[in-house]
Amino acid sequence: MKCLIVNKESAEKARKYLLRYGLLKKGYKVFSKESFIYFPISGISEEVKRLAQFGTIGDAKFEKIKTNKNYKEELEKIISSSESASKGYDLLGDIAIIDADPKTARKMAKLLLESNKNIKTVLRKASAVKGLYRKRSYAYVMGKRNYIAHYKENGAIFEFDVRKVFFSPRLSYERQRIASMVKNGENVMVMFAGVGPFAIEIAKKAPKSKVVAIELNKYGYKYMLKNIELNKVKNVIPILGDVKKMAIKYKNFADRIVMPLPKEAHHFLDSAYIVAKKKAIVHYYSFVDKEKEFEAEQMIKEFFEKYGAKVKIINKRVVRPYSAKEIEIVIDFSIAK
Repeated sequence: MKCLIVNKESAEKARKYLLRYGLLKKGYKVFSKESFIYFPISGISEEVKRLAQFGTIGDAKFEKIKTNKNYKEELEKIISSSESASKGYDLLGDIAIIDADPKTARKMAKLLLESNKNIKTVLRKASAVKGLYRKRSYAYVMGKRNYIAHYKENGAIFEFDVRKVFFSPRLSYERQRIASMVKNGENVMVMFAGVGPFAIEIAKKAPKSKVVAIELNKYGYKYMLKNIELNKVKNVIPILGDVKKMAIKYKNFADRIVMPLPKEAHHFLDSAYIVAKKKAIVHYYSFVDKEKEFEAEQMIKEFFEKYGAKVKIINKRVVRPYSAKEIEIVIDFSIAK
């Protein structure tokens, strides 16, 4: 390959000249040998002749510059070429979870493991969320065969088996938002507490509050106990049981109630009424048709009217898209008994 050979003292001046006139050949490494610098060059003979003012024109072998893949673009190409793949992935500690058919999943997994050293395991969603405990099946794709996540969020750490419990990292903002609203000394009830993310993040933010966390899934409860220990919180009361059965034991207990069960929360509004103090705040999550975004408001108001209670809507927002037709919403409201 044609090159310009210059002594080190003239190298910088020569480099600038080559760049200015587009004579430095791209894609190859400049190198030094003894007291000389070797620049790979390209251009017509008349242009190259002008370089004699800096040094000697010669021939040399140059090493190609390895260019990094644009992994984001590559991933988008794979996803767009598949009818089954969902955009993006969830990251739970060093476990990446993707939603794609097996063939596409392997292509995505290879790219993820190459591009992110923090990812050690890639799993794919093998079923929808279903059943009483809102679990889904996962299939191993590539990397270390592991199903135990060690996940950090908002200053807290959570450990859990992804196959045994429900956990969504996409609710991270909601957990932070609600934790920041809790005042020290409040009594809080978290229904359907899972492995404890809402309860623990609230407890860390408001250490003088009492947080009751109820979970029906024995595995969710087991990991909640583990996570309470990991996060060293002393003000969470974990309960293994049914919200409806436990509500009467906590009658008029709560200043604040969190209801993160979007498919079924409406069946537990009676439990929220039992648990609520005279002026309690409720954070109610629901899946709704995106064309009828806040119809749930009217349903909530009508429900509590039966008890002679007044509802005031404090806030409402879309949490995330859930499917082509549905979105998850949250409605924050107060109950005046």
